[in-house]
Amino acid sequence: MSCTHCGEAKTRADYPLYDAACKTCTVRAFAHGFPFWQSRKRGSMVPAYEQALRAAFGDGWMVAHAAVKVESDRIQQARAA
Repeated sequence: MSCTHCGEAKTRADYPLYDAACKTCTVRAFAHGFPFWQSRKRGSMVPAYEQALRAAFGDGWMVAHAAVKVESDRIQQARAA
């Protein structure tokens, strides 16, 4: 379930606000984050990124990682538009 901030972020690629209780905001925060960027550039997860995903999403961390990749692509497309 997403929140008001998620709705705003859909139309503004770099929307700056997050709700700590919202998992969709958490995915968006990871998509904007340096550890994800490092992982994408490297072509594999850096340990800090995987550890943070595990801490935030528990057993669902791999599903969250897939969502982070989708959100990152959405952000990049919105920035290019």
